Amino acid sequence: MDGLSEYSLAVECSPRGGDAEWRMYAGSGSRSQLLWNYVSCDVLLVYNLVCSSCGDGFNSVTPAAEPVSDTWKDSGSGQDTFYRLEALNVPKREPLVPLTLTQENAALLLPKPTSALTGDLAHVQMPTLLQSILMAQMNGRLKILSNNRNAEVFFKDGIPVHSFTTDTIGEESIFEILTWKEGDFSFEAKVTTEARTIKQNLDSLLLQGMQLIDNATYLRNSGLRPEALMQRKYKNLSEREFESMVGSGAPIPMVMQKKFYRSIDDNKTVQSLLEKLRLPRSQWIPLMCNMMRCDLLSLSQSAGTAKSVRPALEPKSIDKRAIQNVMMSLRRPETGLFTYPAFLYFLEQEYFRGYRSASPISIVVFQMRIRSGNLDPVREPLPIAAVSEAVRRISRVKRHVDMMAHYETFDYALLLPNTKTSGAAIFANRIMKTLTASPLLPGMDMSKLSFAFGIASIPEDFLDLSLLLSAAEVAKNAAMNSPAPIVLYKDIK
Repeated sequence: MDGLSEYSLAVECSPRGGDAEWRMYAGSGSRSQLLWNYVSCDVLLVYNLVCSSCGDGFNSVTPAAEPVSDTWKDSGSGQDTFYRLEALNVPKREPLVPLTLTQENAALLLPKPTSALTGDLAHVQMPTLLQSILMAQMNGRLKILSNNRNAEVFFKDGIPVHSFTTDTIGEESIFEILTWKEGDFSFEAKVTTEARTIKQNLDSLLLQGMQLIDNATYLRNSGLRPEALMQRKYKNLSEREFESMVGSGAPIPMVMQKKFYRSIDDNKTVQSLLEKLRLPRSQWIPLMCNMMRCDLLSLSQSAGTAKSVRPALEPKSIDKRAIQNVMMSLRRPETGLFTYPAFLYFLEQEYFRGYRSASPISIVVFQMRIRSGNLDPVREPLPIAAVSEAVRRISRVKRHVDMMAHYETFDYALLLPNTKTSGAAIFANRIMKTLTASPLLPGMDMSKLSFAFGIASIPEDFLDLSLLLSAAEVAKNAAMNSPAPIVLYKDIK
């Protein structure tokens, strides 16, 4: 590249999907020497590695490739991000020693970001952009302009430390920009700030942000509009009855739920209620969503905004008891979980939906056991009471669209729509934390609990439904014989 050195970059993609494997060599032919090998779908990271390995000779590139649709028919490429990157003044480096890329030495190969990263949100999703900056350990400021709304996020070693938009700051602004689907972004390297308004890690922020988006979509589909009237369904509800009704909902502090419910005025619009409460999005969206799902509130069109050309609409009565009876017929009464045949039915339906929308699906097959015996411990199924408590805890942290069911005889499964393996692994870790936070039963020895989670995904691992289930089982069996309780099928060598 500089007239004195010769390099080559090889890439290998599995026909069954998954991330591409990149290998870079110094020299050619029989004298070529492997510098590093790396498995990733993130072209930004690979580009940084190439620039770092070649020094000044390779100091700029402006790819003009058109965006590639991330559909299942082309799942092997693994590309879902597109950037326009111009590296500037890359410093010369000493001759490199052959090196296999690991978590410890990745920081040595990644250059200190001195490049301008620009792009269009129509071509890259905001969560992917934030995760790419984290993986590349970049320092600087990300500026975003979307529909006359501005946002800035400051990063230190790829970790967001301060953020703000026109009317939000800190973590609330991260939740807001995660909803932006269009606009332009640019990254300015080495722009720093002393402000520290973000305390949580990026994985936690992304998980909360996705839950907020799911809840906001539910409210929007339920008819929530700024001009809508929010009304209590029960006029004379006692405090005990209120606590009983919201007890089956999301784990939101009871004091906050009661205050929100008491603030509802049947004659005021949603917008006026929110202006009165002055709650951030991360609080009022889950509160309102929980009230709607617990059948405590109803929405109606404001009389002042109704159009005369259309007849007034009366909400159609939906018999929730009939729906509940149907759902309970598909569940095991002793645990409340869906049966294995019901799981297969819902999985097939989600597969068809995902195929049409080109969205991923992840399956988590897992085992919850308790070890007995000292010399040759045996994993025995948990008591029914412990399983019921585990189900209750998992139900509190899963999304409304996620589904938990029995898997064959003694195992369990989670169906996670629109979720890749990385997101499923984060959720599995969260389940582990909530299950081990306290004993599932009084007096239970937590040290004897045994968990094994196996994760597989469409289209990352397979396109075939039967192979997806087999892959999740294989990953679960690998977790049973591994020190790591969570195993991704794609990580099995």
